Amino acid sequence: MRFTKLLSLTFSFTFLLSMAAFAQQNQGATIGGYGELHYNDVTYNANGDQTPGEFDFHRFILYAGYNFNEWITFRSELEVEHTYVKDGHGEVALEQAYIDMRYQPALGVRAGIMLVPMGIVNPVHEPPTFNGVERPNVEKYIIPSTWREAGAGIYGKSRSGLSYELYLMAGLDASGITGNEGIRDARQKAFEASTDNWAVAGRLDYRANLNLTVGTSYFFSDLSTDATYGDAMDGVNMHMIDGHAIYTNRGFEARGLFVYSQTANVEDLNATFGNAAGESQYGGYLELAYDLLRLSDAETEQQLNLFGRGEVYDTQASTVTIPDNPENERYEYTFGLTYKPAPQVAFKADYQLLKSEGIKDIQQFNLGVGYNF
Repeated sequence: MRFTKLLSLTFSFTFLLSMAAFAQQNQGATIGGYGELHYNDVTYNANGDQTPGEFDFHRFILYAGYNFNEWITFRSELEVEHTYVKDGHGEVALEQAYIDMRYQPALGVRAGIMLVPMGIVNPVHEPPTFNGVERPNVEKYIIPSTWREAGAGIYGKSRSGLSYELYLMAGLDASGITGNEGIRDARQKAFEASTDNWAVAGRLDYRANLNLTVGTSYFFSDLSTDATYGDAMDGVNMHMIDGHAIYTNRGFEARGLFVYSQTANVEDLNATFGNAAGESQYGGYLELAYDLLRLSDAETEQQLNLFGRGEVYDTQASTVTIPDNPENERYEYTFGLTYKPAPQVAFKADYQLLKSEGIKDIQQFNLGVGYNF
């Protein structure tokens, strides 16, 4: 009962804060948000399990910001996952909250809770910005979006189209790295985040022209946790690097990403925690899409994207002193439609083939609606 009252007060406060921000638009306050409702139905499972379809309002997010002047701003996101918290499921979380000081286009400073600048979806993850009801699983298990940590750093953009980000952040929680889900449960999410392990995250993107953007991201985290485990984890750390590209032209879009990570002295990590973490991980996907409404001569802001995406990823690409579980090498294919009656509203339908090198063989039908404002 006490928790329910606390949650109600939190929502009431958020609502009042949002109304205040709306009323102060002329004074520099801003409000926004995004959300998405999913319907997932497993239509075939090789192991014989049959479960009914499920509706889930997966995410509801409110943005709140304030422009102190022309170069100093505050940005934040408050997120509710799965509508509410019950029996360990669902989450109410602060996804972003940072001060941004933009001295000039080539140099700005950020400090607070920020997104780790890896991949395509993690930095820009509003539902209308990607095809498919669910985010690509490569950017769930290898790059664990939504991935955010506390820290500070610099960013900027040159006139030539080159942009960069470089942050010092709280590192990963070594005890959360597993063979099945990689580093997904190792995110500290700025919740009393220990600085026993530090991380560095960087990103470079180059917009070659109006149609093509290419880039790379890098993340390093110490995992030695000396204060807790002494020399038992000495020299344990993780490197992650990705390459990504987006090409658009006359209704056609192609997205591609490849990411690789490696954990040094992983045998010491597994001896300490027993989580069967892989020495290396990799993942990649290629997605092609075309706006079918471009086939008509009528001019419209609406879109009807026919798309297909293929993914491959392995959270135990290589192992040391432990067996390699074939279930962690996964191959997934998604085909579907995304209809946008307006650029910030998306209705989605897709069909997925989810397989592994082991026995996993699942087919799933998904429907969704998402928005951002």
